Amino acid sequence: MAGPYRVAVVGAGVAGTATAFLLARDGHHVTLLEQVADPGPIGAGILLQCSGQEVLRRLGVLDEVLAHAAELQELHARHLSGGTLIRTRYPELDPSCRAYGVHRGVLFQTLYRLLPTQPLDVRVGCEVVGRLRSSDGEFVQDRSGGRHGPFDLVVIADGSRSRLRQVFGFRARVHRYAHGTLWVTGPSTAVRGKLLQVVRGCRQLLGLLPLGDGLCSLYWGLPVRDFERVKAGKLEPLKDEIRAFAPEATELLDFVHDTEQLLFTGYQHVWVRRRHDDRVILIGDTAHAMSPHLGQGINLALVDAWRLAACLREQPSPAAAFRAFSRLQREYLRYYSVVTYLLSPFFQSDWPILGWGRDIALPVMPLVPWVKHQMLLTVTGQKGGFFRGRMTV
Repeated sequence: MAGPYRVAVVGAGVAGTATAFLLARDGHHVTLLEQVADPGPIGAGILLQCSGQEVLRRLGVLDEVLAHAAELQELHARHLSGGTLIRTRYPELDPSCRAYGVHRGVLFQTLYRLLPTQPLDVRVGCEVVGRLRSSDGEFVQDRSGGRHGPFDLVVIADGSRSRLRQVFGFRARVHRYAHGTLWVTGPSTAVRGKLLQVVRGCRQLLGLLPLGDGLCSLYWGLPVRDFERVKAGKLEPLKDEIRAFAPEATELLDFVHDTEQLLFTGYQHVWVRRRHDDRVILIGDTAHAMSPHLGQGINLALVDAWRLAACLREQPSPAAAFRAFSRLQREYLRYYSVVTYLLSPFFQSDWPILGWGRDIALPVMPLVPWVKHQMLLTVTGQKGGFFRGRMTV
């Protein structure tokens, strides 16, 4: 391994925290910069797919996460009428294959507790706003005017709504979806062993994701334009509408007593043509944010962290490692980016014809063995690209 390098990781989310730990464990001098004074999880439940599980296994924390997770053997989508749209059963790919519903806080806290086990410098309440280049290395500037560095390389992982992409000279094309999700997490054991989705065309979508520890996340899709109206309206009619849509939501809805418990999340899709220069690289949602309809965001971030650390071990310089990482990830990320972008309107959009087409095609596709296998590889996070088979972390 070349180095050790002086590394700045900006952003203490899943991608940034995992990367900081891995690089410090490899002997690099790591500084983790986070703008929030008291970092914590933002968001609801997540799907931990097979790809993400493998990274956590190699980090040595998979069992700790799974102790507070719900095992999921299938993804079950049904129509409001009760008929099945599709059932994707993980063991049909491999008998040991499972997904897990995990509260984002469980994953975040598990990774964040790894940081003190390594000699790395964590600087919270430090909002990076600028870049200063010199012959001695890369410096970053915080909002108060402080300088941090010099660094041999900088990893940017400040999330899908990154401000630093532009600050560091990277151009992004951002598509904001017209639909988002109203969600809440609370106690419920009404759904077990699966992620349940209920659809009416492509205009209404409800999901119930078990999380472990007796918790469940409920998400209720709605157009962004309707969010303020829904939040300003009365709670009980909304709860009645959701109960009628999916009676399994009743237990969780009994926990909801105020609209302030309901949080709204909008989605966006980010394309970044150039994800690195000679000293700086973008990873995680900063580089490839997607809608959550394939449940891959956290898993792609973990794979990014693992593979970037591996490339820095194997290559003679940061620039060479970035190029190797880009080659390694290109087809994998392109596949999930394109498929997620194309799939999302079939589940949430204002185009009824897409719902009709989905309802015709989706139940038929798994009847073809090869197609079914590709679908299973895709949902488990293990499809290596359009013309590639199973990906190994």
